[in-house]
Amino acid sequence: MPKSLQVLLRDAHAAVDAEVAAAATRAGFSELNPGHHVVLRNLGELGARPSEMAAAAGVTRQAITKVVDDLERRGVVRREPDPVDGRGVVVRYTERGLEGLAVARRRMAAMEADFSARIGADRWAEVRIALEILFPEHPKTPHPR
Repeated sequence: MPKSLQVLLRDAHAAVDAEVAAAATRAGFSELNPGHHVVLRNLGELGARPSEMAAAAGVTRQAITKVVDDLERRGVVRREPDPVDGRGVVVRYTERGLEGLAVARRRMAAMEADFSARIGADRWAEVRIALEILFPEHPKTPHPR
């Protein structure tokens, strides 16, 4: 019996996570752990409000705040006053955080190049296009500031 779609997507997600985590550790970012992903996946290069990240991740604002506190202590993110709403904050990557983001992006690009080489460039392009059609931008994705 073939793997279910849920298992295929779970396994793909786990493989990417493991490869990115290993690359981050090799690059000196061993302080990051899977619990940080709820923020790091939803932050965006230009930053986001905690409430936006919470909505995108499907967790409470309090959960995001705890993770942001930890990442801030580790020097990966910082809070800044929200330029649109003076009562709020925008969470942004620090320089160190942007370096970690670059490591993750490079590893993901290398994985895609490997996938392309393994199944052929045309076939990989079709897979990628199909995934983008089936799973367009998440409707709760934070808007860049």
